[in-house]
Amino acid sequence: MKMELPVQALDWIKESWEGQFVVFPWYYFAIDLPSPIFIITTLKENGLANAQLSTWGMIAGSKNEPKFILMVHNYTETKKLIEKNGEFVINFPDITLKDKFMKTVNRFDDNTDEILASGLKHDTPEKVQVPRVKECFAHFECKLDWIQDIEKAEKSTSLVQASIVHAAIEEDVLSDDLRTTCGNRKWVFNVHEVVNPKTGNHDNGFLTILDMNFRAKAEE
Repeated sequence: MKMELPVQALDWIKESWEGQFVVFPWYYFAIDLPSPIFIITTLKENGLANAQLSTWGMIAGSKNEPKFILMVHNYTETKKLIEKNGEFVINFPDITLKDKFMKTVNRFDDNTDEILASGLKHDTPEKVQVPRVKECFAHFECKLDWIQDIEKAEKSTSLVQASIVHAAIEEDVLSDDLRTTCGNRKWVFNVHEVVNPKTGNHDNGFLTILDMNFRAKAEE
């Protein structure tokens, strides 16, 4: 039997941090879809790199017009820099970089290169001016198409569509075998905090990787 979830949080479900159900719909945490982690890099006015960890994005488009769709909060420096410069890079880290990529969630001042401050290095892009993150195994270089407010009233988030003008992947992760290539990439997924809508209890989220051994067992 399915439990129907109303738009507004049920009376017995409380926020675990202030503004949780303002920034996100409450049932976002009840359904809780895992999503891949990536680092968005943009360029500050002084030429230093801005870096932001995100999970809200996906590839879209078609053969001749590959796109990347991204959700950003309107108050972030990332959104402002994408709007100003019209370029950004999506960088995919593996789980071994966790201690470093988690530092990109920190607040840095304008005079800090956030790639370097996180213990990472610059990689030279091909089609944009924004640096890639060298340690990441794959990249999408993007040029802005448009930015659109998502909400009509609050206008707290925006949807960004950009054209993917170049992509790159580390040769060492490649393989003809699906399990091997996925194992080499060590994709990082964010499993968000979970809310049980029956009890109102919360459980903390965590990071995980794609387990190809589970598929192998399922096929036996």
